[in-house]
Order: sequence, then C-alpha cells, then structure tokens
Amino acid sequence: MAVGALVAAVFAGLAVFTIAISGKSLFRKNVFEMEAVMPDAMGLRANDPVIARGTTVGSVTHVGFERDGVHVRARLEAPVEFHEGYEIVVVSTSILGGRQLVLKEGDPAAPVVADVTSLRGKQPSDLMEDASAAVAKVREFLDTDALDNFRAFSENLKTVGARIENGEGTLGKLLSSDDALYSDLAAAVADAKDAIADLKSIAARLEAGEGTIGKLLSSDDTVYRNLDAAVADAKDAIADLKNIADRLEKGEGTLGKLLSSDDSAYKDLADTLANLRSITDRLEKGEGTLGRLLSSDDELYRNVNGTVTDARELLDDMREANTLSTFTSLLFSGF
Repeated sequence: MAVGALVAAVFAGLAVFTIAISGKSLFRKNVFEMEAVMPDAMGLRANDPVIARGTTVGSVTHVGFERDGVHVRARLEAPVEFHEGYEIVVVSTSILGGRQLVLKEGDPAAPVVADVTSLRGKQPSDLMEDASAAVAKVREFLDTDALDNFRAFSENLKTVGARIENGEGTLGKLLSSDDALYSDLAAAVADAKDAIADLKSIAARLEAGEGTIGKLLSSDDTVYRNLDAAVADAKDAIADLKNIADRLEKGEGTLGKLLSSDDSAYKDLADTLANLRSITDRLEKGEGTLGRLLSSDDELYRNVNGTVTDARELLDDMREANTLSTFTSLLFSGF
C-alpha cells in the first residue's frame, strides 16, 4: 500500500508538472481559436506562449510550413479583438532561445477584423541574425580603407583640438584665457543693445505721435485731413488747368484764338505789327508832325519854340496891360 501510494503520488506530480509546463488547463471553459500566416516562424514551436498587452492570453497549438507561408494556430483564453492595423509577430524571449507570439490588436477606433482564421503576420526580427549582420558589416568596414580614413579623421581631430588648445582660430580665441575677443564680442553686444534701445525710443516716439512720421502714424488724423484737403485743392487746380486747356483747344479767348488752327487772329496781329512798323519807319524818316518833332532836324522844334516864346511874351504884355488898366481905373475912380 505504501509503495502504491508513493507511485500514485509520483504520477500525480508528473501530471501536474506536465500540465503546468505545457500551459494546458483541464478546466477551461471559453477557448478562442485563431490562425495566422507568418512569413517566418523563427523557431516558434507548439506550446510557446501568446502575448497580448503584455499578458499571456494563450498558447501556440500548431506551427506548419505551407506554400503561402508558415501557418500558426493558437488557442486563446481571452477574447482578443483584432482591428485593422493589427500586428502579429514572433519575438525572441532571450538570446538563449525561446519564442513567443505577440499580438497587437490595432486601433480600437478602426473597423474590427471578423475572420480570425486568416490573419497575416509580420516578418520577425532575429536578434542573432541582426547581430551577425552587424558584425559582418563591422568586419567589412575594417577590411576596407575606411579604417585608415577613420584614423586620418582622428588625427585631424587631434590637430584641431591642439589648435583650439593653443588659442588659434576664432573658436580657439573664444576658448582661450585671453579675453580680447570676448571683450570685443561684449562691446558688440553692448552696441547692439544700445541700437535696440534707440530703436525702442524711436518706436515710442512714433507711438506717441512725435515728429512728421509719428504724426502720420498717429490716431489723430489732422495731418491726414490736411493732406486730403491739399489733394482736393490740387484736384481742383488740375481741373481748372484742364478747363483752360480745353478752352485753348477750342480757340476760346485771345490766347485760344492765337493757338487755334484758325489763323485770322494771327493775321490780324501780324497786320497790326506791320502797321506799327510802318508808323515807326515814318517816324524814323521824320515824316508827319510827330516825325518832324522826333527827327534830328530841329527846324520845327525851333519854330515851335519861337512860337511858344512869342506866346509867352504876348501873355506877359497882356498881364502888364491888365494891371495898368486896373490901377488907372482905381486912380480915376477916386475923383
């Protein structure tokens, strides 16, 4: 009986450990089946865990190679709902081996994928293959002239570092103990601050409406009204000039007649000028009374002068005679 009990206990323990290791449960009620076609299973095997949202939701039941890819079937203990944009990928659990099937359900706002027996998986990323590829690239890099170029680049960096340490170049001067360049930069920054302050002062004056530009930019529209009035006056003056030009074009007025295509006024003016020239020619020749008066011959002048002299003497005689007759009348009137 003791031996039988021990054997029964051993079998019971083996059953428990077998069930625990295989991930199977004897009391499952709700089981959901899914199938996905993977481009590469990367060593995935049956009983490997299925992970969704970081938790184990089931296990792989079958992995089989077919023409269209590797078909992976799994049994899920949770109702995983796939939406458009989902991802199914095989992921390594460690560098020593071990794989798991990771499910990403997609955006919950996207439409639901109804058929969970025709899901498509993504190409997995094999850590060992990636590491091997990286090592191969490094080896290829070392086998070429790139290493020599890298060494030359390192030497150049060393040279540049030495020049900077010696204070050579702009960067070296900035990092050197000599603060001459720093002082220059500080002075330039100070000048820039002063310029900015001046600009702020000018902006404040403009905002306050000072100066001509400030008045133009101010909310007070006095300058605008004055300019508007000046523009209106200019418009009126231009209109008047246009009216005058129209009148001249039509030949109105004396100047219009002179500028018109009708040359009658021009002919009249030309005739008048011709008559004036004829009169001046006659005066120049001493013709007529006025011509004789203006001529170099002073005979008429002497005659006129003599006549004027005789007339003056006659008037003097008449004045004296009038005075004498008045005195005589006064004298005899006393008797």
